[in-house]
Amino acid sequence: MLTSSPVFGDGRADVIKKINTSDLVSGTEEGKSWRIFFDACLKLTDPPETLSSTFNMNTVWPEMNGWNDVSRWALHNEHMEAAILESAGRIIIGLPYGIEQVPASYRDAGIYAEIGVDDRLHEFDFSYVETVRLACLWVTAESYRLLEGGEYDRALKLAMAELIVLRKFCDRIFLDEKITFMQILGDGLENFREMMYSYSSAITPEKFREIAREWIPYLRADSSRLLLPDGDQVVSEALLDELFTSRGEPDAAKFKEILTDIQVDDDQMTRFGVARFWESIANGGHSGHKESLERLTKIYDDWWRRWRIRAFHPQLKVGSELEQTNRVRYGAVCLIIRDIQDLFYQRDFLWTQINGTAVSSALCGYFNHYGRYPRSLKMMYAQFLHRTSNLDRFADLPKRFDSDWSLYNAPVGPFHYRKIDTKTALDTENSDRLWLEPNSCILYSVAVDGEDNRGSDEKLDLVLWPPLKILERNAGIIK
Repeated sequence: MLTSSPVFGDGRADVIKKINTSDLVSGTEEGKSWRIFFDACLKLTDPPETLSSTFNMNTVWPEMNGWNDVSRWALHNEHMEAAILESAGRIIIGLPYGIEQVPASYRDAGIYAEIGVDDRLHEFDFSYVETVRLACLWVTAESYRLLEGGEYDRALKLAMAELIVLRKFCDRIFLDEKITFMQILGDGLENFREMMYSYSSAITPEKFREIAREWIPYLRADSSRLLLPDGDQVVSEALLDELFTSRGEPDAAKFKEILTDIQVDDDQMTRFGVARFWESIANGGHSGHKESLERLTKIYDDWWRRWRIRAFHPQLKVGSELEQTNRVRYGAVCLIIRDIQDLFYQRDFLWTQINGTAVSSALCGYFNHYGRYPRSLKMMYAQFLHRTSNLDRFADLPKRFDSDWSLYNAPVGPFHYRKIDTKTALDTENSDRLWLEPNSCILYSVAVDGEDNRGSDEKLDLVLWPPLKILERNAGIIK
């Protein structure tokens, strides 16, 4: 369940109406997949264990303890396959916001996206996420069951359909939803790479070529396809309407009530001091409704500009509108607005994982075709890989002046890659001696620090190939 701080409000109906008219929520019933997807989820039987940190889509694999029970559970719920495949072919998810917008059976199962819980406008309940996690657990288990049974094409199509559905969930319009599903999609991409690694000898070079050149690039996460969430802005505007009088002046009582509720929990001593603070802000120094709304719009417009400009643009080093906002004059705006800076990192991280999965598939295809890994990633261009997939969103270009970026085919650099000729040790989160065998290779991103650490430390570089979790499992480091 995803929640945020509570705020009392009575503008919920208008907010629900506005956000449900968004292009990413509304549309024809033929273009939406939420009923197909969640109707199938309602028929899922209980898994052998309850979803937890030790039993989820990231921990299921054929050598796990209790695999036979998990495999039987996956087989018993094969109806999910058709729902996943059909959902992947629809345009949007389209799950409406508001608990009253879904059938009673959905409400009973916790499948809803509620805005304004208990009439508190700023409190959200996206409990449907847990149902999506359960569906992802099933897909992972079923994909492995099919792979173990030799149904490789069917398993890969199912796993790819899951990635497409998760990518559509990434288009939801609230920040909490978007970040959550971007992380789940990243987990799904990691699982996909693990499946390719474990069963690569049984998959044809042609199939790997199709995955690398057609399937994975479909998941595009660039700024023209993956948009900023605007639901939080709608809620913030509605909250501002409540905080000011009809003449546009700060309402001291509302400032005291609503903003105190956002900032602190039920600690009465703390609430008393915070309430006094907001009352004093409202009575002296805070801007009016018009100026506050203009500042809110400026902050979101600035984020939109930053979202669309190229990576490593000098403007990204300049303080954002939120950072430059006066915390007293626009105190209410600064408190109710959701800082989306982390979303920029999550977008870049997901973008890098998508590209890295395409390159990983190309490496598998090249190895199966030629019996060895390439000396350079460029050797796979045209035959197995699009050049535009060999891009590391965290890698800056070597240039003397910023304008020199135009001399390159993209504003970011390629992945780092090298063949492994001798037994090589890697540091991972779970071990300081994970060995790569000779005649293998390593593909990695420089990650957020932008430094090339040779891929030798998982905490510094993002290692995309080989999948380290599989190597750790095979080495007995993790179960």
